[in-house]
Amino acid sequence: MKTSRLTKIKMCFVTLVIASGITDVVSAGEVDFSTSTVTPINDGTIRAYGLKYAPTPDKSYNVDFLFNEETLGFEPDMSTLETVDMTKYAAADMVRGGLLYDKWWKINGEGEPGEIYPGYPEAGSQTGSTTWRCKECHGWDYKGNDGAYQSGSSHYTGINGLYSVRNKPAEDIYDAISRKLLPLSEQDLWDLTKFLKEGLVDMNKYIIFTGSQSKSATGDVENGRLLYAGDCFDCHGEEGNKKPNVSVGAVTNDNPWEGLHKIRFGQPGTSMSSAVNNELSLQEQIDILTFAQTLPQVETEGH
Repeated sequence: MKTSRLTKIKMCFVTLVIASGITDVVSAGEVDFSTSTVTPINDGTIRAYGLKYAPTPDKSYNVDFLFNEETLGFEPDMSTLETVDMTKYAAADMVRGGLLYDKWWKINGEGEPGEIYPGYPEAGSQTGSTTWRCKECHGWDYKGNDGAYQSGSSHYTGINGLYSVRNKPAEDIYDAISRKLLPLSEQDLWDLTKFLKEGLVDMNKYIIFTGSQSKSATGDVENGRLLYAGDCFDCHGEEGNKKPNVSVGAVTNDNPWEGLHKIRFGQPGTSMSSAVNNELSLQEQIDILTFAQTLPQVETEGH
């Protein structure tokens, strides 16, 4: 019977744990692979995420396995072994992560970039700091080239969305973000990870995507009116244009996905409150968006 790739990886990891000095004695029962995943990095490398070791229950381990042409198998690269402290994920701020997704430099104090992001696709048509925003490639609806930023949009880049990554282990998401070489702190990375893991919603369930009613939110207008009066009125005013260069009606009708994201998480660099932090239900958030679309649409300098 042939030994499966996963079994070989398990055997290699036990050896790796011993060799790396994590412990002197490792038994098969102390290494838990039930929550781990394996992702291809390139033709000769796969990366294992979320490996658990019984004596350190609050930590998990990531490691690369390199393909050996002689043995025709994958072998662990000890230099890539990483320890991930999962208590930092538990303490991460999902709302702050949603703000970082919008404009991270407004949140973490880094300078606004002026040049085009090196990883920005050639297919894109944007310039400057816009190209550094997570939303610019992955979209306000988190669906990238399958969503509102599909072919034909001025924001089209051909990049996939992020909605499906919520099903991946936190260690995998954290590692993927860190590889983007953005000026993000460890806390930033964990907050973004928590946002992607727990903060995404399928906006197609609440905002009509195609047809004559495209972009229309499907909530309760009257309940949204009451919620707006309680949480939004003081800053945005009765008609949603109290703030300079901000038209709530224009934003939520032109780009309801952006409107919902900002209702949920706030506007970076401002005192706008977060519906998530205010413990409003998702349905209540949709109701606010639906009412906001009834407000006058005033032309502004942008948002």
